[in-house]
Amino acid sequence: MNDPTHDERARASRMHHEDERVIIIAPVGQDAEAMATLLNAEGVETQICQGLDEYSRQMRDSAGALLLTEEALEPARGSLLLQVLEAQPPWSELPLIILTSGGESRRAGLLNLTTAAAGTVTLLERPIGTLTLIRSVQVALRSRRRQYQVRDLVTQLANLNETLEQRVAKRTAEAIEQAQKLRLLSAELSLAEETERRRIAEMLHEDLQQLLVAARMQLAALCRTQDAVQREAIAREIADVLERSFKLTKSLSVELAPPVLYEHGLAAALEWLAAETCKNYNIEATVEADSSANPKAADVRIFLFRAVRELLLNSAKHAGGSSVHITMQHRRPDNVCIIVADNGPGFDPNSLDDKRTGSQTVGLLTVRERVSSFGGEFRIDSGPKRGTRITLSLPRGSDT
Repeated sequence: MNDPTHDERARASRMHHEDERVIIIAPVGQDAEAMATLLNAEGVETQICQGLDEYSRQMRDSAGALLLTEEALEPARGSLLLQVLEAQPPWSELPLIILTSGGESRRAGLLNLTTAAAGTVTLLERPIGTLTLIRSVQVALRSRRRQYQVRDLVTQLANLNETLEQRVAKRTAEAIEQAQKLRLLSAELSLAEETERRRIAEMLHEDLQQLLVAARMQLAALCRTQDAVQREAIAREIADVLERSFKLTKSLSVELAPPVLYEHGLAAALEWLAAETCKNYNIEATVEADSSANPKAADVRIFLFRAVRELLLNSAKHAGGSSVHITMQHRRPDNVCIIVADNGPGFDPNSLDDKRTGSQTVGLLTVRERVSSFGGEFRIDSGPKRGTRITLSLPRGSDT
C-alpha cells in the first residue's frame, strides 16, 4: 500500500543526498573511478562527469562539492567550468577540491584561476593519501551544508517578506475599502439626518405654526369683541386650537423619544410601534416579543427601537401592503435577536452594496453598519417574490 508519509520522507532523503553529491571531473586515467569507489565506500554519493554539458548541468542542479584534477582546468574544459562557477547564486560558494602535481608555481596559477570564480578552493598535491582525500571531502560537504542553511534562511525570509507584502497590500486595500464605505455611510447618514430635520421642520411649519397663528388671530379677535356670547365661542375655538397643538407636539416628542421605551422596555415599545404603524400606514403589524430578551444597555435599546422603526417604514413603502411580523427572542449566551419579516416582493440582498441603488438602501446600510459597531450580526434573507426576512442579533449589554 502507498504510504504518503513514507513517500515524502523518501523524496526528502533523495533530495538531501543529491544536494551532497560530490561531482568528480578527472578526464585522464582511472582517477575518477578510483576516487568514486573510495568515497562511495565512506557513504558519500558521487557522480562522475565526462562531457562539458553533463558536469555543467550537474553542478547547477545538485552538487555538494566539486572534486577535480588539474587536467579538468585546461582551457578547453576550464572556461565553461569557470563560467558555471561564476553564475552561482549569491548564497552559493561550491567547494572545489583540486588535485595538482605541478609544484608551487602551478598551484599558485590554479588558485588565481579558480578563486575569482569559486571562492572556496582546496588544493591537494598528488600523490594524496586516502584519509586526506576523505577528510577534505567531509570538510567541503560541511561547508556546503552551512551554505544550504543560509539558502533556506534567505528563502524563508523572501517568503516572509512576500507574505508580509501581500498582507500589507490586503490590509491596505481593506482599509481603503472600509474608508470608502465609511465616507459613503457618513454621506448617507447626513442625508438621512437632513431628511428627518426637513420632515420635522415641515410638520412644525405646516401644522404647529399654522395652529399657533390661528390661535393668535383668535386671541386678537377675542380682545376686540365685547359681546359675551361671541367671546365664549372664540374662547372655545382658541382652546380647541391649543388642544390640537398640544396633541401635535406630544405626538412629535413621542415619535422622537417614546416614553414607553424608557419606562417599560423594548418589548413594550415594539408593541406600541406596531400599533402606530397599523394606524399611520394601514398595514397589519404583529409582535411576538419575549420580555426577558429586553436589552440591558440603554444604547442597545434605543438603537434596536429605531432600527425596527426603519425596517417597518421600509416594509410599509416597498412590501405592497403585506403584513409584517416582528419577533424578539433571547438567545445564548446573552444576545437579543429581532426578526422583521414580510411577504412582499422581496429584493436581491447583494444590491445593498451596489452604489447605483442610491438612497433606496440608505436605511438598511445604516442599520447594518450600526449593528456591526455593536459587535452584532445583520442578516437578510430575501429574493424576488420571496418576501424579506431581516435578522438583527446583538449583545444585550450591561445595565446602564
